[in-house]
Amino acid sequence: MKRLIYLLFASGWLVIPAVAAAEDGHVGKIRIVLVGDSTVTDNAGWGLGFKQFLADGAECLNTAQGGRSSKSFRDEGRWTKSLELKGDYYLIQFGHNNEPGKPGRSTDMPTYIKDMSDYVDEARAAGAKPVLVTPLTRRQWDREHPGKIKSSLEPYAAEVRKIAEEKHVPLVDLHARSIEFCESLGKEGCLEFSPLKQAPEGKTDYDGTHLNAKGYVLFGKLVEDELKKAVPDLAPVLRDAPANTAPVATEARYDAIVSADGSGTCTTVQEAINKASPNASAEKPWVILVKPGTYREIVQIQREKRHVKLVGEDAGTTKITYDLHARMPGVDGKELGTFRTPTATIDADDFTVEKITFENSAGPVGQALAVSVSGDRVAFRDCIFLGHQDTVFLNRGRQYFQNCTIAGTVDFIFGGATAFFDHCTLECVNDGYITAASTPADAPFGFVFSHCSIRTAKPGIKVYLGRPWRPDASSIFMDTVMPEGIRPEGWHNWGRTENEQTARYSEVNSTGPGAASDSRVKWARPLDPAQAAELTPSRVLGGWAP
Repeated sequence: MKRLIYLLFASGWLVIPAVAAAEDGHVGKIRIVLVGDSTVTDNAGWGLGFKQFLADGAECLNTAQGGRSSKSFRDEGRWTKSLELKGDYYLIQFGHNNEPGKPGRSTDMPTYIKDMSDYVDEARAAGAKPVLVTPLTRRQWDREHPGKIKSSLEPYAAEVRKIAEEKHVPLVDLHARSIEFCESLGKEGCLEFSPLKQAPEGKTDYDGTHLNAKGYVLFGKLVEDELKKAVPDLAPVLRDAPANTAPVATEARYDAIVSADGSGTCTTVQEAINKASPNASAEKPWVILVKPGTYREIVQIQREKRHVKLVGEDAGTTKITYDLHARMPGVDGKELGTFRTPTATIDADDFTVEKITFENSAGPVGQALAVSVSGDRVAFRDCIFLGHQDTVFLNRGRQYFQNCTIAGTVDFIFGGATAFFDHCTLECVNDGYITAASTPADAPFGFVFSHCSIRTAKPGIKVYLGRPWRPDASSIFMDTVMPEGIRPEGWHNWGRTENEQTARYSEVNSTGPGAASDSRVKWARPLDPAQAAELTPSRVLGGWAP
């Protein structure tokens, strides 16, 4: 029987039903964190397949991101966020995007060697055990030696092997194993796990770098085999056969594919949404792939479009954008006002979005929403939201944001919903306010930010953590990195002293030059680390486990 704990703040404003820590599903599990590029991800690499070889005593968190090199992954703060997951083991693979010809990503070999060495040292300094993985081969067939692969990634694999030997680090030589495996199948045999690429009409072309669903498992097995040899201590939590886990939908299993060039089944996102089946369910969601491109359109996701997944390949290259703003005249000749400006409106429950950028490109002209969300149980993962004032409107329901970036100036996260922001980045474009919650008085939580990072776009910017759009506004920042631009007082009362009696603002374990100090407003509510530890996504989101 679950033991319920009720934490009562001295002010009496918050009641948290919590389950005893011993019942946390993660307690006692070995945590393995994956770090790398698209060939490690769950939707184009071996990450999801590897997870299927883990027994119940281990969990795997995949922080790999498509298009990243050993350097850009660090520069974007992704490595820092990976370390914050407090993994026991870190499997680290880079090389594909370090190769020449990739602007903003390519590196010279000395930089690659230093990056990979630093990953090892920093993982160890954090108390974790690093495991180096040589890059998955590109399926580049040697014309002079038929049936043989001549991978351009061999120089990177060779340097990783040297680092592993010099630093006495466990090594998964995926490069050598994947070449051996591919050569055993031959060029035609490898097509079975190679995704289709865009090609001229009447022709078929295959991706020789990434993996489809069959490939996930095949190469995940190679990683599992080598890891068992390299780290014998992990053998008890590694399966010999994959668990009965359905892989993420591959292109052949998508219900719709959006591509602006006409190579998919739809040319606009709205067209794909309109086709979504009313019979979609949690067990069989309607999955839409959005291929890289800029889609200039307004997207309306109606309430009946439940259990839909909108999935991009990379938020950095997949954008939905429009430029409505509040002062713009509508078809009736009247100003649109705030709530008729969203680029995307999500009214459906049980909706998921991954790796897509939502932008309102109107600029600093007043209220201009990138997204408006009124659906319940809406999840965003690895997404980007760009705007200025009122970027993200969370009207009602419960929402979850993981590894997302949200940019804006004034009140750029606002509304009355309950939302949990997990390892997100908040980009302050200019002076302003991050949050403007309008939390109902009877709602236990409003906006909760956990292990996030706040950044300012330029020196001299001054920002408040929030102000109350409605009197009972609730916003909590936990374990968040804060820049110098955070105003010392932290919170604003919106010019109404009576809001100081009702607004529910808290902060705990802030770090960085803008962290909490004695200068914070005295009417912010206290929150100690023990209380903060109970604020998991499930607790905050009323039992929903996104």
